[in-house]
Amino acid sequence: MAGRDLELRNRLKPEPPTERELACMENILDVDFEVFRHKMQMITLECKETCIKLGASTGMRWGDLGISIYTASGDSAICATGIWFHTVLGQIPLKYILKHWANDPSVGIKEGDSFFANDPLYGGVHTPDMMQYMPVFNEGELIAWVGCVVHSGETGATEPGGAPLTARSRYDEGIHIPPIKIAENFRLREDVINTFAHMVRDPRSLILDIKARAAACAVGRKRITEVVQKKGVDFVVGAMRKLISSTAEAAKRKVSLLNDGVYAQPRMLDTVGTEDALIKLMVTIRKEGEKLHLDLTDSSPEIPDKPVNTHFQGIIGISAVYLCGYLFYELPANSGLLEVLDWHFPINSIVNPNPESPTSLAPWTEVIIEHGISQIGAKMLYTLDPMRSVAAWFKGFNMAVYGGMNQYGEPLADVGPEMNAGGLGARPDMDGTNVAGAFFAALSDTGDVESIEIDRPFLYPYRKYFQDSFGFGKFRGGAGLDYAMMIHQVPWLFMGGLGYGAKIPATVGLFGGYAIPTIVAIKQKRSNLKDMFNRTDGRVPSSTHELLQQDLGGQREIWPISCPGEVLLEGDVFIAAVGGGGGYGDVLERDPEMVVQDIKDGLSSAWTADNVYHVVYDSVTLRVDHAATEQRRADERQKRLASSEDYSEFERRWLTQKPSEQVLRYYGNWPNPSKPPRSEGDE
Repeated sequence: MAGRDLELRNRLKPEPPTERELACMENILDVDFEVFRHKMQMITLECKETCIKLGASTGMRWGDLGISIYTASGDSAICATGIWFHTVLGQIPLKYILKHWANDPSVGIKEGDSFFANDPLYGGVHTPDMMQYMPVFNEGELIAWVGCVVHSGETGATEPGGAPLTARSRYDEGIHIPPIKIAENFRLREDVINTFAHMVRDPRSLILDIKARAAACAVGRKRITEVVQKKGVDFVVGAMRKLISSTAEAAKRKVSLLNDGVYAQPRMLDTVGTEDALIKLMVTIRKEGEKLHLDLTDSSPEIPDKPVNTHFQGIIGISAVYLCGYLFYELPANSGLLEVLDWHFPINSIVNPNPESPTSLAPWTEVIIEHGISQIGAKMLYTLDPMRSVAAWFKGFNMAVYGGMNQYGEPLADVGPEMNAGGLGARPDMDGTNVAGAFFAALSDTGDVESIEIDRPFLYPYRKYFQDSFGFGKFRGGAGLDYAMMIHQVPWLFMGGLGYGAKIPATVGLFGGYAIPTIVAIKQKRSNLKDMFNRTDGRVPSSTHELLQQDLGGQREIWPISCPGEVLLEGDVFIAAVGGGGGYGDVLERDPEMVVQDIKDGLSSAWTADNVYHVVYDSVTLRVDHAATEQRRADERQKRLASSEDYSEFERRWLTQKPSEQVLRYYGNWPNPSKPPRSEGDE
């Protein structure tokens, strides 16, 4: 029995090249190499599209996935532009397979095999993230792997949707499958698939997703075999290793151009699942020469019975989102990028817990850390490449989670695709893009309403831009999404919300730009909204703002976006929002005409123009009074100066403040979780 193998979590950097790989790299011409890189990229994209077209879950259908081609030793060589951090983390189960099953006569690795895994100890995140792999052989020699990772919506956890707020141990989180063979001779094993089907609420979606991953991997295997037939196996083996090594060298050169120094960014989480509480994630990066040293010391302690813990390898994986998307955007996305990164995660902390601790909400903690990394990265990049120094994309998820029966009498459990509609952060020269997507899967989709309503028991009263959802600044962040989901054509459905940012903004601004607003969820129960639809009543609300202005009867409850699931009846409505991006620069430097244009477009309110941007305009014609605006802004600057104070005095006063013990119950010692508590008189 292989048992738990925690050592493998440290093997995210490339394995040492084999003698065969080194020999095969020597005679590869640059032109052939670039053609090969492009060809492999196209193969991964074909695999990705295959998966999207065949899968059933929300993550599968709307692009929440990653496809990667790995070397024979399990290193990621190239991936599709899906979820970068999954393709990085996908190396761990693969290296588990190679270490434990390759020479085991009861398992082995053969042509036509396929392997599956979803245990967070190896995947690094939570149980809905499910991985499959297919080996690629040439004349009996293992030369590569194709891997596919997709978030599936159901795991058999204590709550539908795979990410239970109430999990108190890993055993509340549904199936935890270490790497296991699920197919032989290009056929899925029915006994294994049948076992999986009996472990979850929605077996149809789970099995369709497994088959979609298998098909995607098979396409990749076929295409790689075609390249081998054309270019020769030695070329393919050498070129894949060269992809990794050349990427690593290019990454080191770029890091060396950044200013040396220590960059720190404390970030806060405002919930532990079902409770509001303050959690600290202390992100520190020391840049030295060709290296970035990531240190999470002084983060809050492990919470053994709350699901916001994260295995440390998940944090390394999420760092790839920034590395691939911003710092090394011009380089291939593969494991070579991690050669510039070292890390330290204190044990028994929320970022390096006991293996028994629950991690179903690990994405929240990981994303907040990535937010810290993106803030640090923007400041590191400013002197080198200021146009890449941008405010953060929305980070808070904010999605519905549900389970029950659909309108066709079939079981279902999943999450909503609205998390893929966050606003992009503002840039040094322009506003962020509205409803841009998910920062962790930039090409994901939020799905069209009609497609969702066809096979989900919802009716959307509205889904549109969320007014004032972004961070303000000289340039504003992109707008997020405002949406409502009414239970439709079924007597009931279990529904709740997943996300954070109801107490503390999920995304902050950059260089003086504002954070986004806090966001809540609303449950409108036993209202007359369905009757209004049936009567084509013109008062049907088209936004949450309009909904809150009306008395719809029944009961209205306001919750944090992280709200417990419960049974909602037909006609009940779940209302939430996805936030926008962070702002960039001083609000008083924003072009007044841009402020008024946002009002015309319904993206911003008159209150914001008056109280944040201090723009004077005619409320009827919407013409800006530039002279009055300049005077008003000058007055506002004088107010700022009048309210200023010496920094040492501010610090002295600030250090005397402390949240309540109730808020700090999971925080650790205040203000530094890993240090002894501050005593009176401490400097």
